[in-house]
Amino acid sequence: MLYAIENLVKRRQREQGYRLLIKSLHIPRGAKIAITGPSGCGKSTTLDLLGLALRPDSATRFTFAPEAGAPPLDVSALWAAGRHDAMAALRLAHMGYVLQSGELLPFLSVGENMTLTARLAGMAGAEALDRARGLAGALGVAQLMGAMPATLSVGERQRAAIVRALTPGPQLILADEPTAALDPVHAARVMDAFLAALDLHKGSLVLVTHNADWARRGGLTELTFRLEEDEGGVTAILDDGGAALTAGEAA
Repeated sequence: MLYAIENLVKRRQREQGYRLLIKSLHIPRGAKIAITGPSGCGKSTTLDLLGLALRPDSATRFTFAPEAGAPPLDVSALWAAGRHDAMAALRLAHMGYVLQSGELLPFLSVGENMTLTARLAGMAGAEALDRARGLAGALGVAQLMGAMPATLSVGERQRAAIVRALTPGPQLILADEPTAALDPVHAARVMDAFLAALDLHKGSLVLVTHNADWARRGGLTELTFRLEEDEGGVTAILDDGGAALTAGEAA
């Protein structure tokens, strides 16, 4: 099981009476899921929690097991011990992140941006470049590898960012509204290319989006936030019912 999370709570300091509750979330290796819900419900916050970049306020269980056969890591214990270095190393070694706007470094060429994460993770430059070229070809941006980011359209930058995330071959891709900045036609094209590249990649995917159509379009397993309100405020709840989201791996 890649993630096992139970009763995780994260409160928003800015908004009194609002909290995110991941009641139950079990993600097997190889799962491809879409977390959906209205804007502001906590989807991006959930992705930051999964990416070990945001500390939960509390959790009865929060484990991450990036390597098959190895004991799961207690993420709550890592936070309690202040092991930011260990969590940064886990992100670099096992995760790829696709942000809403691509976020390419403007002083590097597109090709250098595409291979950056892989090279930081220790992959040889030639291997990283070879992998990036293959993915860039699949995503239709191979001809742009020598260009600078400022010359690219929004959609081209987003596809380059997807190549960057996939090039190291991470076990997990975290994608935060990867087509939010695009018009519907270009968004559909980028999402189709993204999902096709993921099929070749064979990794796990957690995609957050307010557009549930993307989950259905790509055949992703959809999990939706629900909002509950009482005298204490609003709670955004994510709950898989205690079962793994796919049959990809036994717990």
